[in-house]
Amino acid sequence: MTDRTETATAAESAPDIEHLAATLRRRREELAGAAGVRIGHGQVVHRLATHLWAGVEIPAVGCHAAVDPLRLLASAGPVTCRRCLGAGRTGREQVPGQTSLLEE
Repeated sequence: MTDRTETATAAESAPDIEHLAATLRRRREELAGAAGVRIGHGQVVHRLATHLWAGVEIPAVGCHAAVDPLRLLASAGPVTCRRCLGAGRTGREQVPGQTSLLEE
């Protein structure tokens, strides 16, 4: 009977998973044109990125500061998160506002 119970539970949860996947896809489309995103009503503007979750691309912040894509709000302002600004840089560019560890 264990196999039947597991099969029944999996079948019952499939609609829930599809609903969540559809919600996350729709959320990514809503944020697609945003210059940046805020987490909740926070003041810091993060770089918008996408991550793969269970085969679905979901909206995320570049610095991994938040894991809930439903908390992200579009922002028209420039990215101000120091981690997001630093993550996309190549070479030895200095992140604004951070102390340089290398002497030039």
